[in-house]
Amino acid sequence: MSKKDQYGLEFLKVTAGGDVGYDCVRKNGIVDENNLLQFLCYLDISRTEFLLKEINFHLDHIPDPTLEPYDSTVLEHMDLQIAYPDFIIDGQPTAFPLKDIKDLLQEWLEFSQS
Repeated sequence: MSKKDQYGLEFLKVTAGGDVGYDCVRKNGIVDENNLLQFLCYLDISRTEFLLKEINFHLDHIPDPTLEPYDSTVLEHMDLQIAYPDFIIDGQPTAFPLKDIKDLLQEWLEFSQS
């Protein structure tokens, strides 16, 4: 099962006036903590690749657990924080496993490049 399916997400390609965009929505209009994952819609290809690099660094070099969480700078209007082994979106109490976010970002990147 893909991560987007596991978290109840749907990736959509949207065209308007000749422009193509990408959106991430919850399947069947479900509202729960997984709605936080819709932050993906703000990531273009380069931002997705940048966030993947940040996450891969933390997964490859398990940081000292006494270190402060890392604040990603990939989005200006939303706080994305790597607090190994978790990923925190906008300071919300729900944390997602960093490995799941990595897999989800890879799926989003593949979709955005299609």
